[in-house]
Amino acid sequence: MLRNRLYDFVEDICKYNNFTHEKTEEIQYIMRVLMYEILKIIIIITVFSIFGYMKEIILIMFTLACVRPFTGGYHEYSHKRCLIATMTLAYFIILISKNSNLNNISTILLNIVNIFSIYHQSPIINTYMPITKENLIRRNKTIAVLNSIILSIISVIIIRYGIYSNIITWTLTMNVCLMFNLRESKEG
Repeated sequence: MLRNRLYDFVEDICKYNNFTHEKTEEIQYIMRVLMYEILKIIIIITVFSIFGYMKEIILIMFTLACVRPFTGGYHEYSHKRCLIATMTLAYFIILISKNSNLNNISTILLNIVNIFSIYHQSPIINTYMPITKENLIRRNKTIAVLNSIILSIISVIIIRYGIYSNIITWTLTMNVCLMFNLRESKEG
């Protein structure tokens, strides 16, 4: 029902602006994905807030939002599976962050490994992230590396707030662990 209303809304705007049918479909797709992503974020923040982890989940989601779209890698093929995978990953990150007390050296070393991995592997290109233009690939790599450097510096600066420094570091680490091609087709 919500999807139909969204499609009708987008179609009305596109007709008013004389967009082509292809452009209208593209905008409808973008709006649908955006709607599902916003809904997913609201559900995740609500669920974790109920259990008292509002600050932690917001930091995890922020960190993922800064690097994940630019690194690529593991993707689920349905929004429900993506929601479950994201909640599971966030829960693991919170558990690891609460139960591991990284010192300065550990935080710095893990962040160096994360930056190195992102530099040498991103962006992961597969059917879920099918970019082919060289300038987009370079741009995504640059943004991913810069954002991970900035987040790494922040995690070192806020080391005295243990859990929050750990959350940034472990979120970047988990993101690096999930930088692989899932279901890559082998032709030839």
